Amino acid sequence: MRKKICIIVAITLLLLILAGCQKNDETIAGDGKIMRAEDWKDKHPVVYQSYMANSEMKKTTYGGSEQVDYLEGYPGLKVLYEGYGFSKEYLRARGHVYALEDVINTARPKAGASCLTCKSADFTEALAKGGVEVNKIDFRQFVDEHPEMNTISCYDCHRNTPGEVNLTRAHLTKALENVDEIKSDTLACAQCHVEYYLEPDTKEVILPWQNGFDTDDMLKYYDDINMKDWDHPSTGTELLKAQHPEFETFYGSNHYLLGLSCADCHMPEVEGEEKLKSHHWTSPLKSEEGLKQTCITCHGEEPKDIIARVEDVQKSVYDKTNEVSDELLDFVNRLTKAVEDGVIKDEDLQRLRDIHRRAQFKWDFVFVENSEGFHNSGKAHENLDDARELIEEGILILEKYGK
Repeated sequence: MRKKICIIVAITLLLLILAGCQKNDETIAGDGKIMRAEDWKDKHPVVYQSYMANSEMKKTTYGGSEQVDYLEGYPGLKVLYEGYGFSKEYLRARGHVYALEDVINTARPKAGASCLTCKSADFTEALAKGGVEVNKIDFRQFVDEHPEMNTISCYDCHRNTPGEVNLTRAHLTKALENVDEIKSDTLACAQCHVEYYLEPDTKEVILPWQNGFDTDDMLKYYDDINMKDWDHPSTGTELLKAQHPEFETFYGSNHYLLGLSCADCHMPEVEGEEKLKSHHWTSPLKSEEGLKQTCITCHGEEPKDIIARVEDVQKSVYDKTNEVSDELLDFVNRLTKAVEDGVIKDEDLQRLRDIHRRAQFKWDFVFVENSEGFHNSGKAHENLDDARELIEEGILILEKYGK
C-alpha cells in the first residue's frame, strides 16, 4: 500500500489549484507568449527591483551565492563522484538570474535538452507543446535553436499573471498525483528545489516521491526500478546523485509543521506594493532588514542573536557533514583496494556496494541541500547518522579481509 502523505492544506492555494494549476502534460502549456521580467518593471517597479537583486553575489558564514568551486574546496569529491559529471566541474549555484547562463556554460556533460527544465520557461513551453521527445533533443542544438531563451523569471511561477501562483513544471504536477494533500506557497519553489532523476530512455525529469519524501523512501523507489545515475569505476557500485532537495528537507520540519512556507522566510512583503512580496530569493541572514521582515517577526530577537542561533544549527550540520564525508572517502578508498585485490566474497562484495550506494546518497542528500541543514536540522542529522552507521558496518566487513 502506498504510504500516505499528509500535509497541511492552505485553503487559498487549494482553491487556486482546483481552478486550474493542476494540469496534465497536454494542457500545461501557456498562451505561447512568455513575458519577461522587464515587461513588468513599470507596473511593478519595486518587485522588479527586488528580482534584479538576484544578480548579487554575496556569502553568509555557511552559504551564499558566490560561485565557489566545490572540487577545489573538497578534493575528496573527485573520488566520491568519480566517473560522473560532478567530478569534472561542481560550482555553487549563483542567483536565479544566472541559472540559464550557468547551465549552458557548465563543463558537465548534458544528457539532453531536459537539463534546461528548471532553467528556462521557454523549454517548459516547448516540452508542453512538443511532448516528451523534446527532452531527448541534443542540449546544444536546443540552445542554438532558441537564442532568446529566458532565464528563471516571473513566468516560471506566475505565467503572465503576476500575483497568482501558476505551476508551470509538469514533473511537479505529475508527482503530486502521488500526494494526498498539498501545502501552500512552497509548491512554487518545489517545482525545482527538489530531488529528481532523468528517466534513462526518455530523459524526462521525474520526482521519486511515490513512497514518500525521506531518503529511505527514495532509495526503495530507486531500488524497485533498478535506477542508477552511474557506475563508480573503482568500486563497481551503482550510485545515485542527489540533486538539491530543499523541499523534501523542509517537509516535516518545525517551521513546516507550524504552517510556514518558503515564501514566509525568503519572500517578505515589500513596501510600496500592497500584498506583493520581495522576489529577491536569498537568505534572510544577509541583512538586518531581511531579518526584521522574517525571523524577528516571530522570534522577536535582535539580529545578531538570530544569526548566532542559526549559525549554531548550521555549524553542527556542517561539521558532521565534513566528518562523514571523510569517513565515506576512507571507506570508498578501502573498498576500491579490496575490489582491485579481488579477495572479497561475492555476498560480502554485494553488501559493501549496497552500503556504498546508500551511505553516499544519504550523505550527498545533506551535502547538496542549500541551507546547510537549517531547513530541517533533525532530518539532516538523521541522514548523516544513517550514513555513518552504514559506513561503520562496511568497515567491519572490510576488516575481515584485512582492508
